[in-house]
Amino acid sequence: MQHDIYIIDDTTNLRDELRESFKEEKDFHFVSMPSNDIDVVLKNIPTMIIIDDDNTALTALEICQRIRTNEDNSITPILIISSVVDHDYRMEILKLSVQYYIVKPIDKDYFYMTIKNMIDFVTTNRRVSPLTGLPRKCSNSS
Repeated sequence: MQHDIYIIDDTTNLRDELRESFKEEKDFHFVSMPSNDIDVVLKNIPTMIIIDDDNTALTALEICQRIRTNEDNSITPILIISSVVDHDYRMEILKLSVQYYIVKPIDKDYFYMTIKNMIDFVTTNRRVSPLTGLPRKCSNSS
């Protein structure tokens, strides 16, 4: 299953770094979008959204508010990377149901595993029956 991960970043540096880190992972597809193209991201309903708060015209708070008010992306996992360490700013972002806020500089191994774990979590939850809360059985056609 392909995982489309959109990176909201007005540069392509983060996308290039992630493509390098995930080069052995064929199911991960990273797309870099400038912050002024947020509507394109929302239309495509990605598996996950990563926002580089330091490289966007809008703040991560503004971007997250737009994502969370979009019905189709109201539960899309969001990961923020930023050099902003202000406690109140981070709390405001986390209140918008952002899953992770990682302060720069980024430990590449930690970042890689955080993304992998978030995608594994999303994939597992999408296989859970909304009626029973139990994992759905995969049927094998013979």
